[in-house]
Amino acid sequence: MLPGAARDTNRPRLQRAPEVQKFRRFRSSQVSNRIERDSPGNDVERDHSPSGSGFAGVGSVDMRLLTHNLLSSHVRGVGPRGFPLRLQATEVRINPVEFNPDFIVRMIPKVEWAALLEAADHLHLIQVPKEPIQGYEHNEEFLRKMHHVLLEVEVLEGTLQCPESGRVFPISRGIPNMLLSDEETET
Repeated sequence: MLPGAARDTNRPRLQRAPEVQKFRRFRSSQVSNRIERDSPGNDVERDHSPSGSGFAGVGSVDMRLLTHNLLSSHVRGVGPRGFPLRLQATEVRINPVEFNPDFIVRMIPKVEWAALLEAADHLHLIQVPKEPIQGYEHNEEFLRKMHHVLLEVEVLEGTLQCPESGRVFPISRGIPNMLLSDEETET
């Protein structure tokens, strides 16, 4: 528009298209035995706008296996038997994250290994060893594998099930809904 010219108020303003991130994903009503990786040149696009079809911003809230490892059921009467939650994923994405070995070294002792193995087995992630290796702090190959499993594997759709009560918590757009009704929380 030229300086001093009146703007036509009946004409809509042009807006930039929302950013898109290229990636592959799958959906299934059955548990899938594959995870597809982001790749350059991929033709599938996902809108990351605030329209509800994706998430805006760099740090998405998709549930990683590290998050799954920290969640437990708080249904009344369950107590510590509400862990680990059984993961049933119907949509999974591999999202590359910058490797930070110091963070992984600090997280390994906090990970409940049996729960991680169960979740990794469900997602067919064969690179998870049965236990942390001796001297893992100095083993870059092991740290990279754990970085991939804990931070790059994201569950977008699925469910978490309490092993004690059987209560199912849905995962929608990467967010686990752990809200309970009043009856489930009363003491």
